[in-house]
Amino acid sequence: MMKIFTLFTLLFCASILSAQIGGHNAFKSLEMSPSARVSALGLKLITVGGEDVLLTYENPAVANPKMHKQVSFQHNFFPGGIKHGVVAVGYDAAKLGITFHGGIRFLNYGDIPKTDVFGVKNGNISAGEWAAQVGASRLLSDKWRMGLNLSFLNAHLDTYSASGLSADVGFFYEDTTSRMSYGIVAKNIGTALSTFAGGPKAKLPLNVSIGVSKRLAHLPLRVSATFNHVEQWDITYKDPNAKEDIIIIGEAPKKDNRFGREVDNFFRHVVFSGEFLLGRFEQVRLRVGYNHLVHQEFAVKNVRGLSGFTGGIGIKIKRFRIDYGYTNYHLGGKASHLAISSHF
Repeated sequence: MMKIFTLFTLLFCASILSAQIGGHNAFKSLEMSPSARVSALGLKLITVGGEDVLLTYENPAVANPKMHKQVSFQHNFFPGGIKHGVVAVGYDAAKLGITFHGGIRFLNYGDIPKTDVFGVKNGNISAGEWAAQVGASRLLSDKWRMGLNLSFLNAHLDTYSASGLSADVGFFYEDTTSRMSYGIVAKNIGTALSTFAGGPKAKLPLNVSIGVSKRLAHLPLRVSATFNHVEQWDITYKDPNAKEDIIIIGEAPKKDNRFGREVDNFFRHVVFSGEFLLGRFEQVRLRVGYNHLVHQEFAVKNVRGLSGFTGGIGIKIKRFRIDYGYTNYHLGGKASHLAISSHF
């Protein structure tokens, strides 16, 4: 166990030098949810294995023999015609003791009007990204698994293109006796190989996460909590264009609530979720989640809303499992997620 934590600590220290979130990263598709199940559970889940091969995009260490010959198709429907999808497949090499997985994800921003300097439209241009990924995991002990993903990244904007390489390293611990499972993942460790028109190389959206899940003993419910961006404490975003509140003459200025800001920043790291597993073979799964970072970044000031709340359902029909997720990003923008998977 000490070797596991030592290796992860070295990876964490090496990657923390390039830690950065917000709008200054390349290949944004790496930050998007890879499955309807993850989308319904707060957009983050690194502590659940089972038969869902799409979860290997969140934590490569959760790959296991149950994913043998599984094929999954995922599509996300975003506002504005933006489309994002994933195709994944799993294969278990029993003789080697290794479970392999791989897939392709794509992101299409839709048609963008092409105009001249006078604003006259002259057709459309296309923009998007795609990434090819391969990965593998194996047992380190009866409870520990380690996994690795490698991805080649490509993005295009009209006639310009960019490329990059990315790696994910993860560990997964599962104790069936206590019904507890834990995950540790360092995602998107890598660099851009080329950029649009030879511009400066942007960093990848690094995210170091730790998480825990607990299956309750007397209720068909699994609760999970994931702490994101361990590599960076302050993940609040200060909008340089935001206007300060107007102070009326004679009114005392508002005091800076540092404790409140620290509490808010802490919960921006955390994603909470719950999944009801109904039926003898878990034929129906009801899901709900909350992502405080999404809630804060998409909320409209002085207007109550459900930004950051997610939900969904999974249904198994014979050899097929259909998952649907719903994400409430903004008052004016919500997203639906649909996945279909089966073993062949």
